[in-house]
Amino acid sequence: MQLIDGKPVFSATDLVGYLACEHLTALERAALAGLVKRPMREDRELDMIRRRGFQHEERYLRELRALGGRVETIERRDDEERGDRIRRQAAETVAAMESGADVIFQATFFDGRWLGYADFLLKVTDPDRPSVWGPYHYEVADTKLARHVKAGAVLQICSYVEQLERIQGVRPQHMHVVLGGSEREKTTLRVDDYMAYYRSAKRRFEVEALGSDSAPAAEATYPPAATYPEPVDHCDVCRWSELCVQRRRDDDHLSLVAGITSRQRKALAAREIDTVVKLSSSPIPFDPPLDGSSAASIERVREQARIQVEGRPVRPELIHELLLPSPGDPVERERGLAILPEPSAGDLFLDLEGDPYAFDDGIDYLFGVLDVQGTFTALWSFDPDAPAEITLAGEKAAFERLMDLLTERLERYPAMHVYHYAAYEPTALKRLMGRHGTREEAVDRLLRGGVLVDLFRAVRQGLRASVESYSIKRLEPLYGFVRQEGLRDAGSSIAEFEEWLELGEGDRPDSPILKSIETYNQDDVLSTQRLRDWLETLRGELATVTGQQVPRPAPLSPEAPPQLSEANARVQEVVDRLTHDVPTDPNERTDGQQASWLLAQLLSWHRREAKVAFWEFFNRMGMDDAELAADREALGSIEPEGPIGEPWRPTPRSHMRQTWRYRYPPQEHDIGPRSDLYDPALYQEQPGAKWSAWKVKGGLMQVDDATLTVEMTWPPDAEPQHPGALVPLNIISDREQRGALLRLGEWTTANGIDAPGPWRAARDLLLRRPPAVGQAPGDPLCNPGESELDAARRIAEVLDGGTLGIQGPPGSGKTYTGARMMVQLLKAGKRVGISATSHKVIMHFLNAVLAAANEGVEVRAVQKVSEGVDGIDDERVTLAAKNAEVQDGLADGSFNLAAGTAWLWSPEASADLVDVLFVDEAGQMSLANVLAMSGAARSVVLLGDPQQLDQPLQGTHPPGADRSALSHLLGDHDAMPDHLGLFLEHTWRLHPQITRFTSEAFYENRLESRPHLARQELHATKPIGGVGLRMLEADHAGADSESREEAHQVVSVVRALVDGGSTWVDADGEERPLSYADVLVVAPYNAQVGAIARLLPSQARVGTVDKFQGQEAPISIYSMTTSSPEDAPRGMSFLYSRHRLNVATSRARCVAVVVAEPALLRVRARTPEQMKLANALCQFVEIAEEQTPK
Repeated sequence: MQLIDGKPVFSATDLVGYLACEHLTALERAALAGLVKRPMREDRELDMIRRRGFQHEERYLRELRALGGRVETIERRDDEERGDRIRRQAAETVAAMESGADVIFQATFFDGRWLGYADFLLKVTDPDRPSVWGPYHYEVADTKLARHVKAGAVLQICSYVEQLERIQGVRPQHMHVVLGGSEREKTTLRVDDYMAYYRSAKRRFEVEALGSDSAPAAEATYPPAATYPEPVDHCDVCRWSELCVQRRRDDDHLSLVAGITSRQRKALAAREIDTVVKLSSSPIPFDPPLDGSSAASIERVREQARIQVEGRPVRPELIHELLLPSPGDPVERERGLAILPEPSAGDLFLDLEGDPYAFDDGIDYLFGVLDVQGTFTALWSFDPDAPAEITLAGEKAAFERLMDLLTERLERYPAMHVYHYAAYEPTALKRLMGRHGTREEAVDRLLRGGVLVDLFRAVRQGLRASVESYSIKRLEPLYGFVRQEGLRDAGSSIAEFEEWLELGEGDRPDSPILKSIETYNQDDVLSTQRLRDWLETLRGELATVTGQQVPRPAPLSPEAPPQLSEANARVQEVVDRLTHDVPTDPNERTDGQQASWLLAQLLSWHRREAKVAFWEFFNRMGMDDAELAADREALGSIEPEGPIGEPWRPTPRSHMRQTWRYRYPPQEHDIGPRSDLYDPALYQEQPGAKWSAWKVKGGLMQVDDATLTVEMTWPPDAEPQHPGALVPLNIISDREQRGALLRLGEWTTANGIDAPGPWRAARDLLLRRPPAVGQAPGDPLCNPGESELDAARRIAEVLDGGTLGIQGPPGSGKTYTGARMMVQLLKAGKRVGISATSHKVIMHFLNAVLAAANEGVEVRAVQKVSEGVDGIDDERVTLAAKNAEVQDGLADGSFNLAAGTAWLWSPEASADLVDVLFVDEAGQMSLANVLAMSGAARSVVLLGDPQQLDQPLQGTHPPGADRSALSHLLGDHDAMPDHLGLFLEHTWRLHPQITRFTSEAFYENRLESRPHLARQELHATKPIGGVGLRMLEADHAGADSESREEAHQVVSVVRALVDGGSTWVDADGEERPLSYADVLVVAPYNAQVGAIARLLPSQARVGTVDKFQGQEAPISIYSMTTSSPEDAPRGMSFLYSRHRLNVATSRARCVAVVVAEPALLRVRARTPEQMKLANALCQFVEIAEEQTPK
């Protein structure tokens, strides 16, 4: 902020700071008003960064001059008064644009309130998007020393784009960031993916700083009265942080309590418990219970506050106490200090340094290892081909060196363990294994053998200390460790690393910044070793105090079964052959090399997914009850309510069973009737036993989130082993899919990725090549004036190998189109197949084909069904229990249509079974599974929409291997390019007002409504009545996966619509009363679905997003549930998912409603991808504000 001509003027930097911390803006306003002096923050590298930034600009300017166009430079002179200089520069910028300069360097924008300097404006000649001066317009390009695009840089360019649009009369489609590093890559971003987020942030900032039409801004005060210095990530780099910390201490703020959540602080403050001292002396349990927190979690934070208060008189010394078992109870196995294994001479101590915001998906840039002899090894992620640069290729090399070191150490010391503090290290190793597709067996060996030991778990479950945080740095006074390096914490390490990245190419890898980070990392592993030794001492104290022997963890075998190792070796041989001549840098690969590399990564796709499932299972089995209740897969805190009804027999020949009912608190879980369930208590009693010993012996009948009950059956003559928690493990054999991929890989290594012969559809899909159906290379598949349906039918007749992708947005008739293509093929005497992600989807598609075939086409269909799955009841459909029945029937002509999952189409016996295989919901099916099935057909048709629900993934995979089949084909596009496949560009469901949002946000403005849909209208009271989008603000705090306040608000809206005499007019112009069936209520979490369903009649339609894909109603209501981005239980990527928002809002024919706490719009996006996620919600709100009746 600055004063120009006595008025406040803002820049994008002020906006970035506001998003990081609203209290920061209040402090800056106070400083601008002269109420407080801005603290000085030492920044030793700032001058160097500026100097190198100017050098980077000049290099790019020389490159642009070399292209031969006219370059205009807006000069900056120091001999003018500041306001005059800025106005002159802004005027010269407009003049240069009007004159049609090809490049404008140092463009200045100033509208009297906002000031910005764009490094470059680049002229774009485009008669379809003319400016006020002619058939051209300008786009912004900014130079940044960083090797990756940062959110702050995108926000900054958005502010220039807004000014540019105002001046030239047209919004540019793209903006560009010219990055540092030796390559100086130019990253191009789509403007509309970010502008709504920018505008939302700017509006809030201006209301805070300037006020609104209805209310002027509050007077600046110091200390600020309207905001409070809540601790945030930005504190690590903020000039005001010391003042804020002191204020929290002066206030004895509850945020000082280690482990307390914002929801707990809010609930405690509502009971006037707003300081650490008050909490420390509060009687527990609370009556009534504290909203949203279990008694155990409240006891934990109360006891933490107590010990912190008790420790204050002796500060800076710390006090601690052991967490003892209840009198008479044994010391629990696999918990607290009992997780510590016997020390070994081969033990290692590990710490990783990572930056979650760099290089789009983050990077781990330093792997530090210490042995018990004191030898420290630092493995940096320096690029093998550019040793002064840290890159993802360098990350892979460093990870491989680390895993080789650990593997060799394990061979020498079989009893060794690797100690770390908190969950980051094992999580990172699993992620890196998947991202780079390397050292999978080594990571699996560590995890299978229990080699990794988390000392944070031992601390949190074994003792309590008078610390304000259980970071390892705060615990060090307990065991007398003194650091060499003064970095405060991991956040400071990230800030230092980001500073090093900003310095640009040529900075030596032995720079003082990196040396400081390495010393910090060495301190971390030394501290981890000292902590382990101290915990061993406490373990002895625990034995003395309890008079019991503290158990060691049961030994686990790290070795994989021999047959598994042999299969993996065969796969690795093919991987090596597929990739031996492929360049490491993706930009240097040919299309064929990229396809071969991707196929190599996909050969282990199923293995990576299964490994993660097993790893997560064992992790959950070691959790305590509070952790299980907070987990999104398991069901925790289950309590038996009692038997219900009389004993009964499930079948005439089965044994008698007694049904029991259990209750559980609201929570997320993934438990269903077909889940295999395990009891963590049985695992913790017998950790070395066979799996069957941990399995729940009761039979699961149902889980009802509306009533929060579980029903299970037990033998009536035996005492049930009531589980306190349920952990699911749903593993289905994928042997056939793995085998198919291996056959594809072996054929490709022998013949080449683009050779004639088998697997043509699979190889064309890998190459992202459209089918040859008469078009010239690069031409659209759809002929001029041809409808999408006519094009699909025409292409069906001439398909002869390859893969056709068809993207069907909401209501566009994807299933209708696919069914008519199949009928066309059946008419021509072709054999066709159907597959999809589930039997339910397959049956829906098959029914559509049967309906379309009523026009006189003979259908002799067979459906492969699994046990417990009902097939289609139609005389034209034969139900088969075995693959052989389908394979034989297709071979001898008994059937001309077959339907089944990937387990039907992947076996070798299914090769070339059909002419064309249709894969429905291909936007949710992994590329690996589609490739595995593709050998069953000469041609493959992919139907789906990656912009709706994406494929569910458990593991991390190399780039590209994590995509669905249709997403792979689309590449970086949101809508199918015309030359690659078909895009169904007309919706038969959405009112044009809804389509406007759906098309802009998710489909590159290519989706349109059929004209008759404009007749649809809702006759209801404001604000819901009418058509289009509605945003309803909820008011709550601290809610994660359930908000009772928001549930009641949603229910009141639904009841008002149904019971208030509302009507709706359909697309045919018919008007009728609304019923509960006409309102679809969607929530992202099962817990919120249950909270809403409990308040509505049983006929109401309430569910999660995935339940309602493919369904529709006149009205959809999306309850976003969570109070703030920080409260999101599955992170920002889940809550702000563009897929979920698209599906939830596009179920509506007439009115789409979003109910959300306004705090969700105040999200701080840390990466461009996060900005893109939040942008869709901001777009919805903008359009809703326009469309809502006033």
